[in-house]
Amino acid sequence: MSYLLTDNQSLAQYCQDAAGQSVLAVDSEFIRQSTLYPKLGLIQLFDGRQLALVDPLTITDWQPLAQLFADETIVKTLHSCTEDLEALATIGIVHIQPLFDTQLAAELLGWGSSIGYARLVERATGEVLDKSESRTDWLARPLAAKQLEYAANDVTYLLPLYQHLVAQFTDPALLPLLLAEGQQLQQRRANPLPARLKYLEVKNSSLLRSRELAVLRELVAWRLEYAASRDLALGLVIKDFQMLELAKRKPGSVESLLNIPGMTGRDLRRHAKTLIELIELAKQLPQEQCPQAFYYPEHFPGEKVALAELSQAIKHTSADTAIPAAFISVRRQLHEYFNWCWRVTDQERQLLPVPEYLTGWRQQLLLPNLPVPAHVRDCVDKLVINVGG
Repeated sequence: MSYLLTDNQSLAQYCQDAAGQSVLAVDSEFIRQSTLYPKLGLIQLFDGRQLALVDPLTITDWQPLAQLFADETIVKTLHSCTEDLEALATIGIVHIQPLFDTQLAAELLGWGSSIGYARLVERATGEVLDKSESRTDWLARPLAAKQLEYAANDVTYLLPLYQHLVAQFTDPALLPLLLAEGQQLQQRRANPLPARLKYLEVKNSSLLRSRELAVLRELVAWRLEYAASRDLALGLVIKDFQMLELAKRKPGSVESLLNIPGMTGRDLRRHAKTLIELIELAKQLPQEQCPQAFYYPEHFPGEKVALAELSQAIKHTSADTAIPAAFISVRRQLHEYFNWCWRVTDQERQLLPVPEYLTGWRQQLLLPNLPVPAHVRDCVDKLVINVGG
């Protein structure tokens, strides 16, 4: 049975009925073309008996769904859920327990990384799904029958996919690992970098000199604040490569901004004065207040060497545990730990989220192989003690 839920009472009733089931398949549809935050267009739910398509444009009371998602007796299964978590957070749903991500499950089983939903369903069930509506406008109303069918299929086959994957977990240690990772995904979303340290995430920022990094720091923090206040995609405010060029050239006039690649007349009209002010502010900072590309130079082996050592630690851990390297670490996590070790002061390190290498199951598996620089050894030891306690 499938139906569209458009009012609070219908959603509450569905949640009450689903509370007796052991598994709930979940998906969402959203639009995120020009905004910082996703615009939720539909939530799909399937408990094995009833399939519901929930309309977030008309429903206002999300407490019953939040309670259902937090019910630890019901496994919530999603596929590649990172963006779904962001979309659901826009309606206040931030706690999903336990969470079983089918893409991560396939990765943990050694089937490959970043496998798409349709491909995974076909491998597990033999069904070939129609993905032609994946780029549709989910905020348009009324939704067409084909859109609703597409949305329904995203959870109809998610449940048998979940069941198929669970049956493959013959090692009793793996399923708890996967569910722990589901919680880590939510923890990550809840603990972003402070705005003043967001520049660390800009690709190639480590190639800049100290004063250039000071400029980049100001620009990145301003961009985030501006984008958040107007719900604009970051790249629509100013792109990463433009900020890097501004940091390197440090233009002092509106006219000189025209020399920055990709800088349009519209950009100048909107932001020229602000950009020049931010650059000037960074240029006037005392040198000791400017960030360094790397700290502890007497111990620093060089970026390429340090990253290679970390990559080697992942490979060794994978070989020791038979857990795929791609599940243990992605590039973002590797750079998170590298930045925590080498690219911040001791004071700034206290402001950063604890690197995922040093939390949960990763800490336990990685520490025997993980390079730990001398200047962060005490920090790491305290984290180990806290987890152990």
